[in-house]
Amino acid sequence: MDCIMTRELALDVAPSYAALNRCQQADSLPDCSEQTLTSQLQTSLDIQQQLDIFSMYVGRLLSITGIRLNTAFGEHSAAGSVNSIHSYKSLLVLNQQCLAEVHYHSDQPFSPMQQRDLVLLESEWLFALRNALVVARLQQMALKDPLTALGNRRFFDDSFAKAIQLSRRRQQPCALLLLDLDNFKQLNDNYGHATGDELLIVVADCMREALRQTDSLFRFGGDEFAVILADDDADSADLVARRLLKAINQHHKCSQYGISASAGLAYMQPLQTAEQFFAAADRALYEAKASGKANLRQTGREALSSAAKVSFATSQASSPPVSC
Repeated sequence: MDCIMTRELALDVAPSYAALNRCQQADSLPDCSEQTLTSQLQTSLDIQQQLDIFSMYVGRLLSITGIRLNTAFGEHSAAGSVNSIHSYKSLLVLNQQCLAEVHYHSDQPFSPMQQRDLVLLESEWLFALRNALVVARLQQMALKDPLTALGNRRFFDDSFAKAIQLSRRRQQPCALLLLDLDNFKQLNDNYGHATGDELLIVVADCMREALRQTDSLFRFGGDEFAVILADDDADSADLVARRLLKAINQHHKCSQYGISASAGLAYMQPLQTAEQFFAAADRALYEAKASGKANLRQTGREALSSAAKVSFATSQASSPPVSC
């Protein structure tokens, strides 16, 4: 596993790391006063929680302002971490495999003795961290479509439910875009599934390039895709949908094989269930497909301007198709 270089983060001044660490972790982490670091780390397979436990032990030895961990699955910061004038980087290596890169921050320089103490603590973390990374990889594989690397249906279901809950809690808009490829069955029949797979990868790449938040992209299977748009992205969901369709429909590979995309867009209505919300987008997609190719249909736009309306809007579902 290759190490990923840590990005420098500009953070505001915060309370001392040690004090904030104690306050934030007192209720969520076990009592470490009489237990070894190794035994504590073995209580969790969560990378973030392991980092928080590790940071508590580091705080007993050194006056530090923060610890940041960089793995193949992303960056993690110990609770209360802030950058400081002095930093020390260490590679966590087990059996010639680089597990992670850890950055320590302090207001004081790191002496050779302190660096040695950190290495000794790190050695107690290696096996537990490796196990946590294995679990993280398995979880990632379970949520990703193996062909396109987009989120799979299971990941979509979880993300869709969370997006709806967050939208209601913050009283912010939420939109769902369902996208389906035109003529994809004929492509598979005429050129084979290998060519079909190649086109699916092309479409996935087009969608990644057209969207800011790639973790809101999903592939259901076959030639069906979904995009969850929240907050500011939901406000401009119509533009996002048009941009996606244009990127796909004008791609030279899609044009070569006569492939285009149609989409259905729905805006979440107050008191609408997840099933009703999804059904609205699915119905809009069906109308887009029925009206021709490379089309967009949308429903529920008035949810952004009138929170009092709770029924689906159908006026725009019969509007002229969008040419992309």
